[in-house]
Amino acid sequence: MRLFVISALVIAFLAILFALQNNNLVTINLLVWRYEQSLALVLLATLAIGVLVGLLVSIPAIVRRGWRTARIKQQTDELVTQVQEKDQQMASQTHKIQSVRDSYHDLLEALGLIEPTTALLHQQALQQAATSLLQRRQSRSQDSRYQSLSLLLLQVEPTQPPSLGPSFWGQVAQRLQHEALIDSWLYSDGQGQFACTTPGLDTRETSRYGEALQQALTTQPIALADGTSVSVQVSVGGAIASADKPVDATILLTTAKTALDQAQQRGRNRFRLLQASPA
Repeated sequence: MRLFVISALVIAFLAILFALQNNNLVTINLLVWRYEQSLALVLLATLAIGVLVGLLVSIPAIVRRGWRTARIKQQTDELVTQVQEKDQQMASQTHKIQSVRDSYHDLLEALGLIEPTTALLHQQALQQAATSLLQRRQSRSQDSRYQSLSLLLLQVEPTQPPSLGPSFWGQVAQRLQHEALIDSWLYSDGQGQFACTTPGLDTRETSRYGEALQQALTTQPIALADGTSVSVQVSVGGAIASADKPVDATILLTTAKTALDQAQQRGRNRFRLLQASPA
């Protein structure tokens, strides 16, 4: 802005200097008119006419640019309004989903199926839940989500002495819930063993999922309310029941426990996955 002001002052000074030094009269012929004017005035008038012509030529582009800017601003306002409406709808749906989850959780707690330390399903309900999921796979054989059932057992062992309160296991459960898939059910015995049932995963996907749950606990220490952090070791054993090898819940659980034992025997933070097969 300052550069423009300085440039304008310099041009004005040069114009005044030019007018003072070139005051000779010149004759101007325009059609049938004839004029005599100062040379400086004629040149300055010619410059002014050139500037005016330049402005007139640029007006259409300026107008088009203004229309384009106004149209883009209107479209932007419409998009912002649509985004705000979608955000409100998502917030409303999230609230409804959370209300349903809270009601569902209250019902399970009233039935005694919630483990109080972690607020997850009690591990005592694992076999019944696995039986229900396997039966659902048979009744919905055309649904790809029920072509298989994966069961993961996680044994979580803190590196510090086992004098940790319930808040520690609650933090572990929250990490698992954050990493869990939408179709997964999480279980806990309140003493360090967690389970996860997930339909619709093949062997490779189950392996990646088990490693993801393991890394969710081992990548960073568990932060407690008093500011301390606790590192954990996590052994994971998994079993998968596929449609071509139908098994019952007992075999699935036994296979998963065998895989967990093998993972623990191999060392710290190991993962083992086995295919559940009929006896």
